[in-house]
Amino acid sequence: MATNLVKCNFASVFAKYETVEELKAVANDICGQVKTAFDTRVKEIKSGNMNIEVEVVGAQSEVPKTEKKTKSSKAKNDKTAGAKEMAEKFKKQEKELRTKENKDNKSDDTLIAITDTKAIEKLGLTFEKYNDKCWVLRGATKPLRKILKEQFKGVYNSRLTGGEGWVFRTASAQECADALGLNVKVA
Repeated sequence: MATNLVKCNFASVFAKYETVEELKAVANDICGQVKTAFDTRVKEIKSGNMNIEVEVVGAQSEVPKTEKKTKSSKAKNDKTAGAKEMAEKFKKQEKELRTKENKDNKSDDTLIAITDTKAIEKLGLTFEKYNDKCWVLRGATKPLRKILKEQFKGVYNSRLTGGEGWVFRTASAQECADALGLNVKVA
């Protein structure tokens, strides 16, 4: 039984990717390759075929490139085909997951116009004085986020006392309240 541990530098592999989705896809691909190689090796051991060739792709300098050199090309092709099949399966699952997430986000991501007073009334907005320098707008503000940020220079804060909301300077709070049709007197 082997007592040496296999060491892989996954940090250098993962450092190449910048999004969580890419990292998940690579990790799933690696897991699929490991499972395929494991299952194939278990079959080889059970069948008594101990003459194998190990090919290390993209190896580090401390890892030997090959070990034993006799193995049938059919078994090698079976491993490659299995690994490719698993990789395709994981890519398909990841694509379906992203498509589902995009559909879910689109339903919550509907923007409404500032002139649509009926839609704004349904959002349950409240405008409150937060301190001497600012006011906070709370409620279902997601459909208004672009207008609140760009036109009224609001800043969203999820850690406010009393709950999350959009923070506005007192100077622009009255203009925002009037545009949203909220009856608030900003002094």
